[in-house]
Parts: sequence; structure tokens; C-alpha cells
Amino acid sequence: MAHVRTSELGRFLKSRRDRVRPCDVGLAKGARRRVPGLRREEVAVLANIGTSWYTWLEQGREVHPSESVLESIAEALLLDPEERAHLFLLGGYPDRVTNPGNSAVGEQLRTLLDEVLPLPAMVTDPRYTIRAFNPVERYLVTDLAEVVPADRNCVIQAFENPEWASIFHPLSEHKRILVAKLRAAYAETLEDPEWGPLLERLGRFEEFRTLWDSGNVGRTPGRTKTIENPYVGTLNLKMTTLIAQENQRLTLSVYQPVDKVTRSRLETLHGWIEDGSIEKRREAVVAERAVARAAERAEAGAERAVHLRVV
Repeated sequence: MAHVRTSELGRFLKSRRDRVRPCDVGLAKGARRRVPGLRREEVAVLANIGTSWYTWLEQGREVHPSESVLESIAEALLLDPEERAHLFLLGGYPDRVTNPGNSAVGEQLRTLLDEVLPLPAMVTDPRYTIRAFNPVERYLVTDLAEVVPADRNCVIQAFENPEWASIFHPLSEHKRILVAKLRAAYAETLEDPEWGPLLERLGRFEEFRTLWDSGNVGRTPGRTKTIENPYVGTLNLKMTTLIAQENQRLTLSVYQPVDKVTRSRLETLHGWIEDGSIEKRREAVVAERAVARAAERAEAGAERAVHLRVV
């Protein structure tokens, strides 16, 4: 398989070299040029690498170029983002295919989010940051529109937001699987500079550190999730996740009902969103939770007072 990959790398480099005209890179055409594009030695000079080394790459030999060498060759051959990703894939660096830093959600994905209604759906990046969501997803766990974009991350919410965490059952299993997925994604996009701040933030939680340090990785497809939606009650859902063709850094995740009751409740939730009555229902939920938190604080205060009297 390695020979097939290196042979394909050589063919790809030659095809890109033949396409580049000397004038495109500031070179004189010359009177006796016998190749349609650049010569091998010209690519080597432009990429600041040895001619023999570049020749071996085009010949499909078993050499192992570094990322910096491939980067220089990509610049010399004027590769576009898709060609650059293909070059790194053939060169043995599949993690570079995801193009770290590019998380823009295109119009096709945004349209698809609405096409799957009344099913909840969202678009996430490798760090499980939510980049886009449809109206049912907005109200599935918490009101995502009220969460600041920097905090719209499934893992951050699971560990920092009690409202979010209380929705998933069992919560410990949800967190375990989520962190295992995050660790698997981390290995695929190690060079993404946004990993550092995220892991530092999550590292404040002992539970996260324990799960992360366990080294468990996985994708766990097909698992049924039980979500206690505050508006329509218990939802039993399975998630289907698809890699976006327009940007392989992003994934589209759709929650599908596993029973008729769940489907009916999703349709009801969607109907309330459509007619606007969800806002009043949201206000009622917020007020109810505020009363519950006040009661919890009062109970905790009473327990402390009893403890102090006993002491």
C-alpha cells in the first residue's frame, strides 16, 4: 500500500508541475523549453530543496518528506486548498486534510439543517464546538441562541452548565463517551491551535482530567441517547453523523427518533417553535428553574445553620 501511495504522489506532483507556466512563478520561458510547465530542478529551487530529492518524490520512491517540505512544494506549485490537502494526504499526513482554522459553514449545510426538520440537527467542528444548528436543536437541551458562541461547545456545556448536564441520562456515561470522542478527534487535528485553550479550560474539572487521562478513545456509533427535554419530556434518540463534503473539518449530526412517541414529541416541539409559543414556554421553564435553585440554596443554608448549632 505504501508503494501505491508514493506512486500516486509522484503522478500528482508531475501533473501539477506540468500545469504551472514559468511566467506564473516569475521565471523566463526560455527558447528551448521541452516541458509544458516547470522543470524538476525549477520546482526544487522554488521549494528550496534538492533536485535529487524532488526527483525521487516524482519517481514514487520510498522517501518520507516532512510537512515543511510538502508545504514548500505546495507553495512552489501554486496548489489551491483542495490540492494542498490532497498532497498532504498522499504524503502521509492525513490530519492536515481537515484544514485547521477553517470552520465556516456553507450555504448547503445551512439549508440541509432546515431540510431535516422536525429532527434536531447541528454542525460541529473537531472540538465539538457547535457552528450551526436548526430551530429544534436550539431548544433540544438549552436555548443555544442564548449561549455565547465561545461557549457553544458540547463538552464545555456538559461540564460547566448544570442545565445542560441535567438533560442527559445517564450523565456519567454521556460524559465518558463525549470525552473519548474528543480525544479521538484531538489525535486527528493535533496542529489546530484552538485545542490548547479548550483543554486548558476543561482541565479545571477533575472529572474531565480523569476521563482524559484514561486514554480512552472511540466514536460509539448507533448509541441511543435519552434526553429529558424541558418542553415535551423524554426523547429517545440516535445520532447519525456525516462528514461534510464541502468542508471535511465539519460534521453534520442529526438526531433520529427511535420510537413513535419520540417522533410525535419532536413534531410537537417543532410546532411550538413554528407558531412562536415556545417563547412563553421557555419563560415558564426559566422561572421554574429559578424557583428550584432558590429552594436548593435555602435548603443548603438551613443545613449549614443546623450544622453550626450542633458544633
